[in-house]
Amino acid sequence: MRPPAAAMPCTAPEAVALPRRSCLGLLGQAALGLGAWSLGGCGFKLRGATALTFSRLFLAGPTLNSSMAQELRRQLGGRVQLVDTAAQAQVVLRLEGAQREKVVTGLTATGLVRELVLRLRVRFSLATPQGRMLIDTTDLVLQRDMATNESAALAKAREEEEIFRVLERDVALQITRRLEAVVLPPAAT
Repeated sequence: MRPPAAAMPCTAPEAVALPRRSCLGLLGQAALGLGAWSLGGCGFKLRGATALTFSRLFLAGPTLNSSMAQELRRQLGGRVQLVDTAAQAQVVLRLEGAQREKVVTGLTATGLVRELVLRLRVRFSLATPQGRMLIDTTDLVLQRDMATNESAALAKAREEEEIFRVLERDVALQITRRLEAVVLPPAAT
């Protein structure tokens, strides 16, 4: 019985000096390189950061010390100047709340929690310092499923915290994308 084609060593004379690889592996690498080259030629470009129409932002709200607010500061800090007062800003991003929720969705036969849904609710709005609404109060809700295991409670607690961090990063990206679509009125610039 012959081994599969991927396992057959390359017997081409020019491949003698190369590390031992299969012919199919070399062909696969060439195809990937050709694919990347052709995408560049057709005008394909990865989506980068779009310029914001404002340069100074004030972050307001009752949850400014939360990890969600810190993630927003991290995402926006390199793109706009975060100012200390609303009077200095072109826009005011109000973070009304960031709420973490755990909902039990499955139990074992003995009544122990087997599955959870981790949910993050964030409410925000964007206005000019004069009070003109640019983005009305918006609720964003993201959730992820998580299986639990009582014998690995500490590891699951760490996994839960990591999932919430990822959700916060995703919400901050969604808020940033919405900020990119904002067009300032002429008086605010």
